[in-house]
Amino acid sequence: MVFSFEPDIDLSIIIVNYNVKDLLRKCLNSIFDFQKDLSFEVLVIDNNSEDRSTRMLKEDFGQVKLLENKRNVGFSVACNQGIKKSRGRYILLLNPDTEFTSGGINKIVEFMDAHPQVGVCGPKMIDSEGRVHFSCRSFPSYLTAISSSQSILNRLFPRNPLSRKYLLKDQNRSQERKVDWVSGSCLMTKRGVFEKIGLLDERFFMYVEDVDFCYRAKNAGFSVYYFPNVEIIHHIGKSTEKRKLKMLVEHHRSMYYFYRKHHHPNVILKAIVFLSIWIRLWFTIWTSFLVTNKK
Repeated sequence: MVFSFEPDIDLSIIIVNYNVKDLLRKCLNSIFDFQKDLSFEVLVIDNNSEDRSTRMLKEDFGQVKLLENKRNVGFSVACNQGIKKSRGRYILLLNPDTEFTSGGINKIVEFMDAHPQVGVCGPKMIDSEGRVHFSCRSFPSYLTAISSSQSILNRLFPRNPLSRKYLLKDQNRSQERKVDWVSGSCLMTKRGVFEKIGLLDERFFMYVEDVDFCYRAKNAGFSVYYFPNVEIIHHIGKSTEKRKLKMLVEHHRSMYYFYRKHHHPNVILKAIVFLSIWIRLWFTIWTSFLVTNKK
C-alpha cells in the first residue's frame, strides 16, 4: 500500500530541500501568501542541510510538516517519503527555488477535477527575468542527446528540427495542451496515479525522475497536460549551482538509466547512446567552464 493516510484535504505540497534556506523561505512565503480556497498542507523533506534550514523552518514555519533525513538521500527518495505521509487528493511536487504567483495553484486542481483522465499537470514556468521556461517537452528519443537544450546542435543551430520537436519550440506556451512530460520542479498529480503506477523510481537520485513518472503514467492511460493559466517563477539552477559539476554528472547518469529502462537497445545502440550522452556531458562542462572564465 502506497499511503498510510486516506485523503482528507485537497492538496499536499511536497518540497525537498538541501542547503537553500533563503530560497526555501521565499517559496514558503509565496505559498502561504497566495494559496487560497483549497485546504492544503506543506511537507518539507530536508536532506541533511548544513545551512540551518531546519532551524528556520522550526522557528518561522511551524505550520509546515518537517521530515529530517540524516544524509542526502536524493530527490526521488525524499519525495517518496513525503508522498507516503501526504493526506491530499492531489500531490504537488515543488522545488524550493520556485515561487507561487497571485492565484496560487487552485486553477490546476479545478482543471484536473473537471478532466478525470488527466493524471499529471504542470503550470507555465518563467525564470527570474520573466522568460518562459521549457517546462514541458516530448519524451526523449535516441536523438535527444544531440538535440536537447544543452546539446551542441541546439546551441549552434537553435532552429534545427530535432531540437524544435523535443523542446516543443513551435508550441504556443499560452495554450493548454496535452504533452509527453512536465517538469518535476512543479508537478501536480492525482493520488490515484501513485496507487496505479507506484511512486517515483528511487534509482533516479536526481533528474529525469519526472520524465520517467510521466512516461509510466501515460502508459497506464493517464493524460499529461501543460496548463499555462497558472504561472510559477522558477529561479532555474539556483538550488544546484553550488554543486554544478556533480549535478551535471548526475543528470547524464539519469538520462542513460532512462534509456536502459525504457528502450532496451541492443549492444551497438546502447554503446552509441552511452557515448552520445557522455560526449554531451563533457561538452556541457567545457562550455560552462568557458562561460565562467569569461565573467
